[in-house]
Amino acid sequence: MSKITGGRWALAGLCGLVLTCATGCPVVSNRDAPGRELTEREPDWGRPYSLYVPTQYKLVGEARAWPLVVTCHGTPPWDTAKAQFDEWKGLAEAKGFLLVAPELVGTRGDLTPDPPRQIERQMDDEKAILAIVRAVQAAWSVDPTRVFLTGWSAGGYAVLFTGLRHPDVFRALSVRQGNFDPAFVEPCVPFLDRFQQVQILYGESDLLKDQALACIEWFRSHGMEPVALPRPGIHRRDPEPVFSFFANVVRHKPWVRVLVEDDPLDPMKIRFDSRTSFEPKRFLWDFGDKSDRSPLSKPEHRYKEPGFYDIQLAVWPESGGPYVRQIRLQVPRLRIGVPAPATKAG
Repeated sequence: MSKITGGRWALAGLCGLVLTCATGCPVVSNRDAPGRELTEREPDWGRPYSLYVPTQYKLVGEARAWPLVVTCHGTPPWDTAKAQFDEWKGLAEAKGFLLVAPELVGTRGDLTPDPPRQIERQMDDEKAILAIVRAVQAAWSVDPTRVFLTGWSAGGYAVLFTGLRHPDVFRALSVRQGNFDPAFVEPCVPFLDRFQQVQILYGESDLLKDQALACIEWFRSHGMEPVALPRPGIHRRDPEPVFSFFANVVRHKPWVRVLVEDDPLDPMKIRFDSRTSFEPKRFLWDFGDKSDRSPLSKPEHRYKEPGFYDIQLAVWPESGGPYVRQIRLQVPRLRIGVPAPATKAG
């Protein structure tokens, strides 16, 4: 991206922030939130975050696996982790989910740095967000099939970078009134999963509307179809459409993840597993090399030749199905650049 193009995006972001400041954009916090409000630091990087635990958790606790929503703030001081926390906590209480609001370093929409520096900041946020999710999962009863990531304004940078690179962690993403620059998501391309659900919400009169539309077109150019939600007005702060989107994903979009693990003693041997939002009654694996298929839930397979293989998994729920997922796997698996998780889905 040229400096002129980058400057245009930055100017649009700055104008949006000025408009935000001028109109006030008050935090929507009109629901009671009598649950626990905790201020924590994740153990790996020391990044602070706020955690809301609804009152129902005290009654039900670990007898239930709870959804987790991570919300990313935009440009300080117009938006902060506390503002996001206050905006969402009443909804978390009413609907029954755990809420996390981390403090981030890569969510400036006004004085956004050049791509290398911005990506470096996004990587720092990615490490912190993932560590926070792990810490919350270790301390509280979290449903790993219902972990969601959302962000407002420049918080969209963190949502797209971290969320798209980890579809095995985040079932769905939502960007609200978001800043967007294609240069900042280029490292996400190898990790894109067309089954991951993405919502792009924007105001019809918002000065960031063009960036939201550019984001939608970027997804389409990479074979994904985000859910676009235009709304009247400008930089509105209302989390309910985001929650409705997440709830709709849970109801209508079954989650199936293909998990891959290397054998440390044999680079040609791969261990396969899956994670689903339902209890599968039947499995069928195709390893992509014309070998026999496997009905096992966690098969191992040794490839005879190095190369690229298209792996398919079909899973059947109690009724209906099957749901089929496919990934392209390189054997032996290579690791280039930033270490990726051992799981990848397609």
